[in-house]
Amino acid sequence: MTAPQGSQPPGYALRRATPADAPAVARQRAQMFVDMGTLTPEAAAPEVPLWTDWLRGALASGEYVGVLAEWEGTVVGGAGLMVFPKMPTTADPATQKVHVLNVSVDRVHRRQGLAEALMEAVLEEVRARGLRQVTLNAAPMGRRIYERLGFVESTHPELRLTLEPPA
Repeated sequence: MTAPQGSQPPGYALRRATPADAPAVARQRAQMFVDMGTLTPEAAAPEVPLWTDWLRGALASGEYVGVLAEWEGTVVGGAGLMVFPKMPTTADPATQKVHVLNVSVDRVHRRQGLAEALMEAVLEEVRARGLRQVTLNAAPMGRRIYERLGFVESTHPELRLTLEPPA
């Protein structure tokens, strides 16, 4: 997975994530939640090893596909996708849909067009798979980018329930 030619900002390189990148992806995910105010640094820290272990396996199996942005050999941004089954419809006969997650750029590298280049690379992967339906959870700081790429509010309401673990 690479960015479309000419879409990444000068000086940056985009590449597909490998299992060896799991720690970097997990750290970025934690920082993303901290930046959004969803987690404190103290609450995010214990999640990183759990996410790292999961990502290592998911990157190896293809369950999670990531694209990373590098500056001088250091990962400074990333985005990922996961493919899920869905019911086909006459409008979209595909039996899979994509959810984009972990879109994050290190603070000092923001406002360079990097998040949009990462999203373009992810969407290129979606198109290469022949899929059409893409969802994401938009943080306020990324909303304009997503809207510029064609994302719109969903008309499908979602409710969540977290069940207690079995006794």
